[in-house]
Amino acid sequence: MNICGTKGKVMKGALVESLECANCGNKLHRSFGVLRYFHLCGVPVVPLMERVGIECTDCRWTLLGDQVPENLRAEINGNLFDKKRLLPMFAGSALLACLLGGHGVQV
Repeated sequence: MNICGTKGKVMKGALVESLECANCGNKLHRSFGVLRYFHLCGVPVVPLMERVGIECTDCRWTLLGDQVPENLRAEINGNLFDKKRLLPMFAGSALLACLLGGHGVQV
């Protein structure tokens, strides 16, 4: 088991109908986000990178990061990476700090 390092998590988003697939012409896409974070003993401590993407529901053609149009990217980013959604994931870091802080060295 790694004591510390980075991990990633794929977060599912809503359906998007405002873009036509360049591969098959389908107008329905699934949005998603990729969150990369630093962990300590498996507990997420701090987010390092947030990237959004969309995938065609028909042919699975995928656009990631800068490939997604700017206005759509901002909308998906706001929905996926808001505080209400991320705060519970990183609440364990506060608990970990309390546990580690309680074992200070006394002189």
